[in-house]
Amino acid sequence: MDDLARTLVVCGLISGTQPITLMGVLIVMGGERPRANGYAFLCGAFLIQTCLVFGAGALLGGRVDPLSNLGQSFIWIQFFLGFALVVFGLLVRRPPRKPIPEIPHALERLRALKPTQSFVAGIVVADYQGPVLASLALAASSVSISGRVAGLFLYASLATGIPLALILWTTRSERALQRFTAFTTKAMVHRRAVMSWITIIVGLSVIVEATMTLLSI
Repeated sequence: MDDLARTLVVCGLISGTQPITLMGVLIVMGGERPRANGYAFLCGAFLIQTCLVFGAGALLGGRVDPLSNLGQSFIWIQFFLGFALVVFGLLVRRPPRKPIPEIPHALERLRALKPTQSFVAGIVVADYQGPVLASLALAASSVSISGRVAGLFLYASLATGIPLALILWTTRSERALQRFTAFTTKAMVHRRAVMSWITIIVGLSVIVEATMTLLSI
């Protein structure tokens, strides 16, 4: 259970700090209904991520021997994904060849969304790396149903809790909302550097966690 809990913590951090998802939260809250749009966006992301992890835990939990070739392949997938994240983070640090817009074109439309549209956008922009890795970990674990439910809660508390804390902090007062607006502007301007550091740190965490799991087998 300790290895599974450690893996789910890392997966929750991957989803909770996913740069595109966090930028999506920042942008939808820059519209006319920041609170409603932010919560709707987060609900969409929470729904799809939880369904993936819960479905995998219910259907595949305990059916893959962690010592088998298939079980170990899951860990190697996690390792190589972490390596890919580190490489991507290093590539993002390179100066862009062309001037980049203040807000990515793919996310620009999020400003004008209504809450129902923000809900759908949350499903589309949600992180899928964390849920997939968490699903693989649950499939190769031998914990009971209660352990899987606890694992799902552990994952969701980070995957949803981090962006939720951001929403709660920014909507608590008018002054906080003004600070949030200024912070969003700076974050968008320096988004490549922010994305790079987050991706590198998360990637290294995934590599370390996968390595510790491999050494414990």
